[in-house]
Amino acid sequence: MSKHEAKSSIYYRIADVTLRSEIALPSFAAFEVPPADAEVTLTLTDEKAPAGSEIRSGSILHRKLADGWFCHTVAGDDEGLFISRDYATLRYRAEGRAGGWSAQRYVRLALECLLARRGFVSIHAAAVELDGEAYLFTAPSGVGKSTRARAWIESLGACLVSGDRPLICVETMEFFGVPWDGKEQCFRNVRIPLNTICEVRRGKALHGRRLSQPQSRRLLMRQCFLPMWDTETAVIQMRNILRLSRDARILRVFGGRSSGDAKRLYKMIRKHSYHKEEPDMKAKPGFTVRRLVGEYVLMPIDENIAAFNGAVMLNSVSAFIWEKLQQEISRSELLAAVLAEFEVDEETAAKDLDALLAELTRLGLIEQG
Repeated sequence: MSKHEAKSSIYYRIADVTLRSEIALPSFAAFEVPPADAEVTLTLTDEKAPAGSEIRSGSILHRKLADGWFCHTVAGDDEGLFISRDYATLRYRAEGRAGGWSAQRYVRLALECLLARRGFVSIHAAAVELDGEAYLFTAPSGVGKSTRARAWIESLGACLVSGDRPLICVETMEFFGVPWDGKEQCFRNVRIPLNTICEVRRGKALHGRRLSQPQSRRLLMRQCFLPMWDTETAVIQMRNILRLSRDARILRVFGGRSSGDAKRLYKMIRKHSYHKEEPDMKAKPGFTVRRLVGEYVLMPIDENIAAFNGAVMLNSVSAFIWEKLQQEISRSELLAAVLAEFEVDEETAAKDLDALLAELTRLGLIEQG
């Protein structure tokens, strides 16, 4: 018997789902509960998975079976998890090396799917608790979610409640800790009201704006768990995301890495002093900026070469703005970025920015969002 295999069942409760497991799952320890009626069971099995078509999601392959799926890593199918169609029955296969640490990655996927069906969204975010409420920081990997969370912890006395993929109940707008995490390995069994979700962006000066419902939806579609191997559950999760984008307060925040920024951002949120909703714009793909003898040239690439006859000369400020336009961004955010980067008064910067945006729009180089 593996050292991680339990002699009797262990019960865990994550959000509103109870799991009965034959395997001790180490990171789930804070979520252990007394024996109770369980919606999900996890057992060990030696059976081999039959052949089937597979869909890849990250490092996991999802093999379609007649009664559900078999999930395994790209390294091979000696280890993996059989998942029933309703996500209620889980059978872990590991060919003599069964262990809770290894099983957890698969159990997480199954529970996230079941919880999606119950109105919970799993979001790629770092989260802190302050004054009994949850504040989430979301962004692509490497932008600085953990840095912002750490700034709140150090300057405001906040407490880390999740480093990655916590749950939000869209019915009650509550945050739930989870027994899976990123590098922080923070496993907090908490249930607290959700205050704000912050989309964090790099920037020299703190600047915050509330996102509109369509902007929030596009953000959440990128940052939330979507099980595309299961069309039915993916559609349910999309409905959850639509509701979350409508009901949650979601801000886009530039800067915020320092302790001072953390204090100012918290004050901004509490006093609702952030900028209001504003349309986004984004550079049209298929163009690149090259620096030639001290000048910047905006040039078409690939199929745009034939469609766009010529090139556009840019100065250093215009090239900086074009770089910022590679992501969805509003006029006020562009202006704030220019003022933080260059020594120029606001009136002149605003006039030049509007002229550049008008020219890029005339040339069809900006997409409105």
